[in-house]
Amino acid sequence: MTAPSPAGETTLLLEVILPVPLDRSFTYLAPAEGPAPAAGDLVTVPFGRRRAVIGLVTGVREAAGAVTEVDGVRLKAAASVLPAAYRVDGDRRALLDWMAGYYALPAGEVLPLFHPPKPGTKGRASRHEAPEYPEAARTPEPTADQRAVLAHVSGLLAARDFGTVLLHGVTGSGKTEVYLQAARDALDRGRSVLILLPEIALTPQTQARVAGRLGDDVAVIHSALSAGERCRVHERAAAGEVRVVLGPRSALFAPVRDLGLVVVDEEHETSYKQDEKPRYHARHAALVRARAAGAAVILGSATPDLESYRNAREGRYHLAELRDRPVGSLPLVEVVDMRGQPSRDGFSERLLHLIEGSLARERQAIVYYNRRGYARTQQCSACGEAALCPSCDIALTVHLRPRRLLCHYCGFSRPVPDTCPACGHEETRPTGGGTEKVELSLQALFPEARVLRLDHDTTRRRGSHARILSDFLRGEGDILVGTQMVAKGHHFPRVDLVGVLAADDGLHLPDFRAQERAYQLLSQVAGRTGREDAGTVIFQTWQPEHPVLIAAACHDYAGFAAEELEHRRAVDYPPFRRMLRLGVTGRGLAAVEAAAAQLAGLLREHLTREDLTVLGPAPAVFPRLQDRHRHQILVKGELGTAQKAWLAEGVRVLKDRHRGVDVILDFDPAGLW
Repeated sequence: MTAPSPAGETTLLLEVILPVPLDRSFTYLAPAEGPAPAAGDLVTVPFGRRRAVIGLVTGVREAAGAVTEVDGVRLKAAASVLPAAYRVDGDRRALLDWMAGYYALPAGEVLPLFHPPKPGTKGRASRHEAPEYPEAARTPEPTADQRAVLAHVSGLLAARDFGTVLLHGVTGSGKTEVYLQAARDALDRGRSVLILLPEIALTPQTQARVAGRLGDDVAVIHSALSAGERCRVHERAAAGEVRVVLGPRSALFAPVRDLGLVVVDEEHETSYKQDEKPRYHARHAALVRARAAGAAVILGSATPDLESYRNAREGRYHLAELRDRPVGSLPLVEVVDMRGQPSRDGFSERLLHLIEGSLARERQAIVYYNRRGYARTQQCSACGEAALCPSCDIALTVHLRPRRLLCHYCGFSRPVPDTCPACGHEETRPTGGGTEKVELSLQALFPEARVLRLDHDTTRRRGSHARILSDFLRGEGDILVGTQMVAKGHHFPRVDLVGVLAADDGLHLPDFRAQERAYQLLSQVAGRTGREDAGTVIFQTWQPEHPVLIAAACHDYAGFAAEELEHRRAVDYPPFRRMLRLGVTGRGLAAVEAAAAQLAGLLREHLTREDLTVLGPAPAVFPRLQDRHRHQILVKGELGTAQKAWLAEGVRVLKDRHRGVDVILDFDPAGLW
């Protein structure tokens, strides 16, 4: 450090963490102008060639004299201090620290979650179209089961105690009504509310219902908003002007004042797990923030995640059940065996007959098929060769509008070939199906029907989710075709029929959660009908005797969960043991194999506790995506703080030794890839 300056002179030094993969803070001089920063403030600082990187002040200290360098490094001054609305303190700071420790990340890499992409950007209030609910402002009398849940939550709010309720209610049983009345209770006590949704697609519909009940206190935040709109919500929440924030997982980090209630709707959804760094699970993070704030948590689902269900059954959560629908009834589910049965474009005669009847009654139908595009692939009729993506070990999907072959993983696109690239044969044909083909087939079979489609391809444009949902809700569509987007929490009172094409899709994926996901999707999509009148669901399948299909057809979640949990216990998989997935990726197969083998060896050498098991390495489910080869290693068991620190350092060293190879740490993976 340089020699001190005249007596009495001091220099204010800041310790700042930055969004870089280094587990340390950096020392800066305080800005030359403006108020002095404090711990918890966000500042912009120069770093390397970048002139304005956003960092978090973790410490402030005074040093004697005019300090210009530390440990031989010349100090730079912070450029500015962000407004107080962007401070990270209290329960948000507790969440940041927990996430860094639990997911073995430098705290700076978690920091961007806690502020909008461009803090301070000016923006007007969002004016996105949302479906309307005339009954939204009316508060119905709760059922006995609903009153019991609300009384428990009210007790937590009155005591300012942290507690978690697993609200297990059949589809249409009034879980949203519980959320709304519990939120009203929290607001009346002067506290704030966060409502998390699994998908942006659900936001407009839920926003209309929440705003209709709770008024102008409600704001929405999600990644589809502009930077200015996101900043506006953030600043209004910090100022106490907004006390209810709803949206997908990013809404969890909104700086609401005095958080009293967190709702995680459809808590089983895998979209709550972020699939890029930091790979956190919003449900887990919500519990941590609520604990720090002394807030109540409601986890709601008709098909709870088995981890949540086990926690509730063993008393770690309060289990509340809504067994019946206040209006309507659970639909009758028919399992249609497709083996040896004639069909038209993949539709059984039974399903076509029911669609015809639904249209005649001027009701609505939903047809679910979890495949995008027109056909699964383009295949040569002579040699059988399928069109493959050059960068992924995946067949290209046929799309008609526009007519292209498209990879759904890397985005590669090319024209549909006139001849087979492998043998030169002049006849190639689309095989398999997708939602685009289903839409066209239904339009041909029922030319008077108005067919809408809800999938990734029809919802690319801003506002398209809300438009399609609004059109269908208002009765401007007769049949809604879609992927799993149509299964998630939508309330369509006029739907009296749901058809599931290929109900056994997904049952045999190489993932220990495959059967759980299949049951959840089938149950959720079936629950879109019977909201007012009697409803019918058709499961078309080639495996009618499969226990998952039987349980879903009988609405028997408890039976399914008991059997699946017993199987998980037998093979020692979550929720009975925690799991870490280490993904090793790179462009060179040999380098990936070598790095994965070395990493597995280090893990077996170091993780010697009896309750830890290392599996692999092995090629991933999709061995190559986006021109990167993929191997994975699984660690079963819970790692301690010291082991996570060792692992993070070991991964850094390994990546230095194997240039071009990346290692992904995925704690509590939502699935295997």
